[in-house]
Amino acid sequence: MSKKDGRQDSLGASFTHAQKELHAINNSTNASNSQEYQKQTKDLVVLLRSCLNQIQQLSLFSSNETPDDYSTSELKLILVNVYLGEALQKLHAPGSRVAVLEEALSQYRSFLTNCYMIGMFKPSNDSEKKLVSQPTAIANQSSEIKTRANSSNPVAAGQSRMDKIARFKQMRTMQQSIADLEAKFSAAADKNNSDEDMDEVERDHAIKLIELKIYQVVDDMGIISDEMIMAKRMEETRQNVGGSDSRMQAYAGASTSTEIQADDWKLDSSSYRQIDPRTGQPIRPIFNGKGQPMQPFVLTNDRQRIKDGVFRPSWALPTMTVDEYLQQEKERGNIISGGGKEPDEKPEINDNDHEALDAETMKQRDWDDFKDDNPKGWGNRGGNRG
Repeated sequence: MSKKDGRQDSLGASFTHAQKELHAINNSTNASNSQEYQKQTKDLVVLLRSCLNQIQQLSLFSSNETPDDYSTSELKLILVNVYLGEALQKLHAPGSRVAVLEEALSQYRSFLTNCYMIGMFKPSNDSEKKLVSQPTAIANQSSEIKTRANSSNPVAAGQSRMDKIARFKQMRTMQQSIADLEAKFSAAADKNNSDEDMDEVERDHAIKLIELKIYQVVDDMGIISDEMIMAKRMEETRQNVGGSDSRMQAYAGASTSTEIQADDWKLDSSSYRQIDPRTGQPIRPIFNGKGQPMQPFVLTNDRQRIKDGVFRPSWALPTMTVDEYLQQEKERGNIISGGGKEPDEKPEINDNDHEALDAETMKQRDWDDFKDDNPKGWGNRGGNRG
């Protein structure tokens, strides 16, 4: 075995390990800003950079070769740039986010360039061609996509939407094909099929995975460029605020909640954290470092503050008392008083009036007979139907 073959075997083992680590990170239940998650990501970045250095030393990919000239294990190594870009995006680096995103974009462009050289990436428009020829075309591509999407021409906007839907459906189909090949590869391994059949399945899986990554990278590069623009603005704002007031830097760098709470009791504690929207600079504090007032102020307490918050100018004040309101409603006829004429009381039957007693008795008997003939609920059960 030559020295070059030995390095390729070591590179293949490192690449396989990196794939497993990336899969574990993607399926991790830890928070993305947790120490364990970030440690795994940093270790993966170191491993992928080592693989990338070995690939560059071997000069594996060139424009004089096609995918058929590479073995399956060599062809899969073209994904190192993609995996490194994905790992870099997962790094939590607020102070150097722009540099991390720029490196991720560089890795994605290197991946597209390698795929373009061996004939696996065929740009469908001018913006995709610029991705493999000009490093500065990434932001231009993002602006072009936004211009087309925000165009007042409904036909162009509709076509852009249809293109996105078509790309999404194609990516879903490719993902399903990759999943089927992975299941087929696992089944072939369990049945101890011939190595030739497994090699064919593995190569087909590698080619489809590279094609899927090409689609994903083209879409992600525009998204990352937008994030990079926002990250640059945040860093500029942070530098302007930090350089204008050392007191703001001390407050922003407070490592414990005790340091922050130490300023909450002060009269002008909120002024240290407020920014003037017109100038973007911190509001001038009321007191200087020696406790001397720097601008006029008014001493207030919570009682006065709560009192001032009642019956603000924009609130509707009452125009009448409750008694006046009830009297007004009574005059309008909305309040009913009294229940009308009460019914006359039923006269009692005299015990000596036998005819009246007999009539009352017969009335009760007739009512009893009626209840016997018509039990309660009888009509609801259909007993009165013909």
